[in-house]
Amino acid sequence: MSEQLSPSPSLICETILQQIERGLFSTQSKRLPSERELSEIFNASRLTVKHALLELEAQGIIYRKERRGWFLAS
Repeated sequence: MSEQLSPSPSLICETILQQIERGLFSTQSKRLPSERELSEIFNASRLTVKHALLELEAQGIIYRKERRGWFLAS
């Protein structure tokens, strides 16, 4: 039996950044999918996804609105 490894926060961060650059999140609200949705997309824990999102926030690429979600900064 082979186990599938969960992606690292840095890999998730890089992938989300590529998707942002491609205009995937260029909707009017500029809202990213929820942490739960991203954890399902990447087959990773919500904590791993949150670490990736916090890294993007530290870089000034996204920001968080309390109880609303993550949004593009620009």
